[in-house]
Amino acid sequence: MNGKGNIYMPNRRIIKAKDLGGINIFQDPKRGTIFYDFITKKGYILTSSDVKTYTIFSAMLPLCIIVAFAAASLFSFNYAIAILIFLALYIVVEITFRLMFFYKLPVAENWHPLKKENIVVSMARNFNNVRLIILIIMLVLLTALMPLYANMEKLQGINLYACYLISLITFAGTVISIMALITRIKNNY
Repeated sequence: MNGKGNIYMPNRRIIKAKDLGGINIFQDPKRGTIFYDFITKKGYILTSSDVKTYTIFSAMLPLCIIVAFAAASLFSFNYAIAILIFLALYIVVEITFRLMFFYKLPVAENWHPLKKENIVVSMARNFNNVRLIILIIMLVLLTALMPLYANMEKLQGINLYACYLISLITFAGTVISIMALITRIKNNY
């Protein structure tokens, strides 16, 4: 193994589209499922043995957010410190992901993604209706509860702006999720 990854290994089982999905996941008829890294501009071939590790690492962004804001709540930090904790955790997780996971994956030589799907179509294809409905409910609740929390705690300054920013971001996520659900039902994915 070198820093560029392994060569393509044909004896590894090709995984199907329903096993894994996301914005950076593409299906290639010859190579199977490919993760496209937008930083290095390379495609990495994912097999059935890689799915569990990829799923764990792909869930690290929300986990880092939860840990950062839980630490801020437990230790009475303000949101500025929570954001710094989040950034530090995410950088460590991303470096670990690249060093421990990408290093072992075979590189898809001479491969480039054909087209980039927008997030609405990607969510419509890869999430089932129940998952989208649960996501919408959770995002609506978070959108509504953040300003209430800011009002109850009488937050000021950067903490108040952080609450409203989180509320705006979750509102955008709600709109995107609703559009994905409508697209899924309309196109019968």
